[in-house]
Amino acid sequence: MLSHKNKYILYLVLINGLLAILLFGYGKVIFENIHPVLGIAAAMTMFFLFEIFVMFIIEKKSKILTSRKLVNLFFGLKAGKIVLSLVFMAVYAFTVKIEFKPFLGAFIVLYFIFLLFDTFYLLGREKGFKKKQVKNEL
Repeated sequence: MLSHKNKYILYLVLINGLLAILLFGYGKVIFENIHPVLGIAAAMTMFFLFEIFVMFIIEKKSKILTSRKLVNLFFGLKAGKIVLSLVFMAVYAFTVKIEFKPFLGAFIVLYFIFLLFDTFYLLGREKGFKKKQVKNEL
């Protein structure tokens, strides 16, 4: 049986693979130029690496932090993701300047897909914590 961490990584790889297939299969239909497609692929890679980083930090810190501090850490990491995303969009806007509005729309959709994925991960972790607390109380 796969651990929670391994399931998370597997699902993250599957979602990224599916998004990559959709992007490279339909990217030329949505965008007139290849630059936005490559920009979205770079954003997917950035989000993937960031989510793996967040998962490892949360897994490591969940053993030593209280639940309140763990939630604060999680939201701090999410704020970091927002800042990283804004920097990424600014760099794209100032360097590439090609089809920025469609790129921005696709980037926001991608951001929310990963946000939903994060939310389900955190809910799964909280359910696991609650089950452990119930077992320890009995």
